[in-house]
Amino acid sequence: MASLHSFVCMNFTGPCMNRDSGCDLEKVRRELQSDGETPCPQARRIELLIRCCHIFSHNAVQEFLSCRIWLLRARFIHQRILEEKSATLKEECCRLIDEVLAMKEALHSRFLLVNFLIEISYIYHFYNEYSKAHGVLEQAQEVAGIKFNMSGALGKRTRFQQNDIAQLVVRIERSLESLNVESGGEQKFPKDIALEDDTVLNRITFLNPLTTESAESLSVVEQLLMLALLEDLQKSNPVFVLTDEQSEAFVAQLVQRPQDWCIQSKALFLRSRLERQSSRKVERALMQIQVLVDEFSGECPSSVDRTRCFFGSGLLPIWSVQHFLAELFMSLGLVKSALSVYEALEMWDQVIECFTVLEHREKAEQLIRERLQLGETVDLLCSLGEVTYDTGCFERAFQLSGERSAKAMRLMGRMLFFRKEYEAAIPALEKSLSINKLQLNTWFLLGTAAFRTEKWELAAGAYRHCASMDSENHEVWNNLSAAYIKLKQKDRALRTLEEALRCSYENWKIWENYMVIVGHLRKPSVPTIVSWI
Repeated sequence: MASLHSFVCMNFTGPCMNRDSGCDLEKVRRELQSDGETPCPQARRIELLIRCCHIFSHNAVQEFLSCRIWLLRARFIHQRILEEKSATLKEECCRLIDEVLAMKEALHSRFLLVNFLIEISYIYHFYNEYSKAHGVLEQAQEVAGIKFNMSGALGKRTRFQQNDIAQLVVRIERSLESLNVESGGEQKFPKDIALEDDTVLNRITFLNPLTTESAESLSVVEQLLMLALLEDLQKSNPVFVLTDEQSEAFVAQLVQRPQDWCIQSKALFLRSRLERQSSRKVERALMQIQVLVDEFSGECPSSVDRTRCFFGSGLLPIWSVQHFLAELFMSLGLVKSALSVYEALEMWDQVIECFTVLEHREKAEQLIRERLQLGETVDLLCSLGEVTYDTGCFERAFQLSGERSAKAMRLMGRMLFFRKEYEAAIPALEKSLSINKLQLNTWFLLGTAAFRTEKWELAAGAYRHCASMDSENHEVWNNLSAAYIKLKQKDRALRTLEEALRCSYENWKIWENYMVIVGHLRKPSVPTIVSWI
């Protein structure tokens, strides 16, 4: 547990510890490779993760329920630091979840059971198992005896607003006693940057001051449950104004009364992600993310206070937060600031983009070649291939990995695809998918390449894989229907278009396709029309 705690501090929560491990980094990276996917280059002290995985997976401790829970946590963290999803790790995580749920009676307290259900909801969400995630969160609310419902309350959103109008708010209903646990005493939380706009208020002012009173009585575990429900709301609903409004209502209540460092950090990050599209709030979003990045390097609070609720919060690794900061810099035209972040993260695609904007593209190649002089690695060869558009670099990386690098073939196939060399891209994409099948975007590229080369069966198969991994993607369903039309399977095309409409009801292009197919087959039945309305 100490090894896992240290690894979490080094990569997720801070504070930074000694980074010098003195071990063979390439050997450790190969040991953590799963289905051809290697750990992100930003991950630090990865040997600590190997150590705790070995300990918790030992047969001598597998009879203990707590050890299985810790092994599940370690395996999921292992998955989160990989560059793509791993089918092997998914199978192991699902097996461990089933084993622990079969023994859940041994979790004697409501707190432990609710906390575990919250943790596995994040695992299901990560693997796009949205219905399973929603199911365990419903069960968690039942065990906790609490329900979170959307409602309305009169209030003002702007400084010059004369009349109170309906605003979304989260209503909390309890059927059991609150799950109160010790929060660890007085803590220091990340600073909540106030919105200093001349029109929009920092937070909604409700006509009834007692509107948000129920949020102030939430315990730590109930806040964790609320945070997980917010994740479920965003993952299982389309990108839409109403979804954002509902998310803002959740976030507003979470940041109102901070009780845990991880919960507050995640809530502030989610708020910043919601505000990036708002011209009045994007500056606050930038400053808030900068605070979260700086917080990682700070010495206060202690590592114990930071990690207390880590596994139930779904907190992102620090490099994901830094990546989002760089994206905000780019969106505001601060290219040099974004470039410095991308270089530190070794995100060469984005480095190339920055150098291109600055008209210094050749500097990216020079930087990578200087690092290659110290020794060839799969990642550096792939990065050189991305800069030079040389397929030989990807082939060399693939050979260097012992033909086990899904990344090398994935990047090679993607590069050939965007060069419109679809015939050449298909074998590379298929090689990558033969190593690791859980690559949603790669399946989509394969389906599109096959469609454009008139390989209809291959295209349909690839899009079916996409749909099985993400059933809420309207573009996948629409493309699958197009492949079925080419295969003269119009009944199946109609059914897939109905799925596409379920995911994106207001998309006129899908409706146009649907009407064409209906015109060839039949009119929709009355029950079907009623169900849409």
